[in-house]
Amino acid sequence: MKKLLLILSITVLLFANSTTAQTPLKPRDPSITGPQTFAIVMGISKYKYVRPLTYADKDAELFRDFLKSPGGGSVKEDNIFCLLNDQALSANFWTKGFQWLKYKQLQKGDRLFIYLAGHGDAIDEDQYFFLGYDCNPAGDKNNYLVGGAIQLYNLKKKIAAETTKGVEVFFVMDACRSNELPGGAEGLSFLNTAVTEKKVGEIMMLATAAGQESLEDASIGNGHGLFTWYLVDGLSGLADAEGSPDNKITYSEIRKYVDKNVPSVAQQRFRKKQQPYFCCDANSENVISQVDAAYLQKWMQQKKQNRAGDSFEGMLNNAFDFYGADTTLQETYNLFYKAIREKRLTGNASAEYYYQQLDKKYKGNPYTLDAQSTLAAEFINDAQQRVNRYLDCSDEPSAKEKKENYEAGQRLEKAINLVRQDDPDFANALLGRMYLLKSNSDDMAFQNAYAALRIDPNGAYIQNKLALLHLANNKTDSALFYASKAAKTAPKWICALTTLALVQKATGQKPNDVKKNNTPLRKASIGFTAGGGLSQSNPTFSGNVNTGFIGVDAATAPGGNLGIIYQVNLGGSISIRPSATVSFGNTDIDFQRRNVTGGPITTETVSVKSSSVNVSLPLIIRLGNKNVAPYIALGPSFSYMLNGAASADEILPVKKSLFLGDGGLGVDINLLKSGIILSPELKYSAGLSEWRDDAGTSNYASALSSLKKNGFTLSLYLRKR
Repeated sequence: MKKLLLILSITVLLFANSTTAQTPLKPRDPSITGPQTFAIVMGISKYKYVRPLTYADKDAELFRDFLKSPGGGSVKEDNIFCLLNDQALSANFWTKGFQWLKYKQLQKGDRLFIYLAGHGDAIDEDQYFFLGYDCNPAGDKNNYLVGGAIQLYNLKKKIAAETTKGVEVFFVMDACRSNELPGGAEGLSFLNTAVTEKKVGEIMMLATAAGQESLEDASIGNGHGLFTWYLVDGLSGLADAEGSPDNKITYSEIRKYVDKNVPSVAQQRFRKKQQPYFCCDANSENVISQVDAAYLQKWMQQKKQNRAGDSFEGMLNNAFDFYGADTTLQETYNLFYKAIREKRLTGNASAEYYYQQLDKKYKGNPYTLDAQSTLAAEFINDAQQRVNRYLDCSDEPSAKEKKENYEAGQRLEKAINLVRQDDPDFANALLGRMYLLKSNSDDMAFQNAYAALRIDPNGAYIQNKLALLHLANNKTDSALFYASKAAKTAPKWICALTTLALVQKATGQKPNDVKKNNTPLRKASIGFTAGGGLSQSNPTFSGNVNTGFIGVDAATAPGGNLGIIYQVNLGGSISIRPSATVSFGNTDIDFQRRNVTGGPITTETVSVKSSSVNVSLPLIIRLGNKNVAPYIALGPSFSYMLNGAASADEILPVKKSLFLGDGGLGVDINLLKSGIILSPELKYSAGLSEWRDDAGTSNYASALSSLKKNGFTLSLYLRKR
């Protein structure tokens, strides 16, 4: 009786206020002692931002239903995680899908099918993606970095972790359905080439070879993709005719069946080329499916109909499953999902609040783990929506919206911490988005923006953000640099082009001025320098009166220099400016003596004339970002004497090499129309090493205990922007 009352109480709690319980994570079926089969299935036809497809979701349902059939192994619904259309988000795939898989604890001998149907594209051969429902490239492939795409390189790493354990993984992808995405035909080629070249022990079945389009049409099985239709058709039993009929479909048989049908139908019916890709021949005898006579007959009867059933949405669907959990656990779990549905993510009585209660009292429980992945996914999806609005180049956000974006970045940081232990690659992939949102902070905007830039130095999304921040701060040089960068990185992104136009207007440039006259300041540039000044020495009298001298002093003398510079901007307002110059000049040293009979002090001047090669490595710190910006220069230099006056060298030998420390003040003057930066600089140089040669034995050398060189130089640097 008590047990019945407990069940009734739980049931009332589950359905109170029309709140239906969610399905927590379920472990593998302990009643099955041998290997089991699992699947992650994803299909998207209705995209939020890119061109929709027609039958990708139906293909995913078809493949899922085949796995559930006797021909596919009668895989239980609990062993299939399926995401369709608006549920097929990148965050749901990574956080919920792979936590679901982790909880199944796959073992050696198990099978895992990963099936993806939808759009695929690539930036280059190293960055290739399957597009989630809310992926927003905003017209340019570079935005896949933060636009909600699924990085397939990271998926391959997940697959490798399973194959290493002895799990037999089947990676099936029916993508490349259009070359109208930002990556174009080149993107399709990059995608399949990259996927096929990175083999990690899985059996691959891909809809097309590199550079081809995967076809779909209403005439294919009443509306399907050509590849998936013939794949399921063959696995259902028809491919058994490709070898010796034994009611088993091997890898070799399904490959022959698909290769025979797909290319010929593509050519005859659509006048296009589609050649599927299978890998690898070492798997030729692997059995993919068993032929069930009853199911095959049913398949043949319904072959012209679409048999898509109700969609199982992984852990996102409503379902009741009694785990014997106590009432507090179940009630808190239900309140968590009620808060999720009502979008109460943080604060009092929020999803985060209830998750924290679950984690505190029931850590590691399947209900808690599901709540953890769900909360992380909600935080990520909310952040992605805000990033997508930014990529769409929406109006300048209000103060309230900036605050909300910053808070979304803080929640995204929490999500990153929640998923990092299980999936560090996905966590790291979210950092750029986190810092982008947190750059809406009034007092930490630049710190967060530059943190994102360090993560994605070639990301147009953050280059554009930095341009806007610098423009708002009236630092037009920096704004122009980053705006030009973003427009070059993502030339089809309207937001980057709009920002560049705004910056050009602020600097008084015409649209083509940037191309002609504004090489970005961050690039290394070469230039020339010329200058002159006064040099002198800093001698110290040795006190040796036997030399006939009673003191030494220094006199100034003119000199000049000519050379080349090479400036490299390190980021922000910091750069280095190495230079190599040839200098000509002399240094006058006054030796004072008094006759033994008395009388006035007389002075004898020794001129050390020389030509030298000087190499300096100053650090340049700009004190502004306008067209006229002062700067400070600090750094070491090295001087080597090429030749000197022979007469002076006999009287006062000096060392050929000399180390100095330089400090200067200058101004960068940006001559916009000429494409040149002019920089007058006043520099003071002080010797760090002795100039006096210890080998000298003349009275002049003996009269000195120390001799260091110093001087002031006014130089003019001229370099390209």
